[in-house]
Amino acid sequence: MHLQMFPRHLSRLLGALALAAVFGSTAHAADGADAASDVLGPYVGIGLGISKLGPRHDGKGGEHGGPPGAAKLYGGYRLTEIWGVEAGWVQLGRVHNDTTATDGSVAHHNGGARSLYLAGTGRVALGHGFSLSGKAGVSLGRVSAKDSSDTNFAWGGSKASPVLGIGAEYKINRNLALTLDLDGYGKVSDRVKAGTATMGLRYGF
Repeated sequence: MHLQMFPRHLSRLLGALALAAVFGSTAHAADGADAASDVLGPYVGIGLGISKLGPRHDGKGGEHGGPPGAAKLYGGYRLTEIWGVEAGWVQLGRVHNDTTATDGSVAHHNGGARSLYLAGTGRVALGHGFSLSGKAGVSLGRVSAKDSSDTNFAWGGSKASPVLGIGAEYKINRNLALTLDLDGYGKVSDRVKAGTATMGLRYGF
């Protein structure tokens, strides 16, 4: 699936996650007290959603000027029921800039943004399977032209920036959780900032 189609299919994702929650409720009840405590050790997750890329009027993308799609793959290790570490790869979507020639013609320059990140994580259980989470670490961002020969693409480059995030989750059962995350990746190049809102699933081993 093309990354720019993610916002169009977000409603389908939400429906699938809701269905998973319904089927998982039986397992959640069967686990009882065990479902309230998190699984320590390794986990993996996936998230799909939208990106916000800036500057507001320059770094933007998506079909018809809509928000770009975002996809996140990550893994981590929960050291305690509160603290852990996490690393991930995030596809942040399209950016573009336009240039106007002396004859008035406009050239469109397209590219893509992405990030690798490493962060420490924290989690606070709220009860009944719900919890709040956060992360803080470093993002290694990169913006590159869609066509490597496009030397007029002005938003390209690499940048290391702080990554900060907050989130919420609902445990379907002892191992599986629904997640909602809001993450800021700072500058992913000298001229583009990035943030995402994603929903997904996390599985603890």
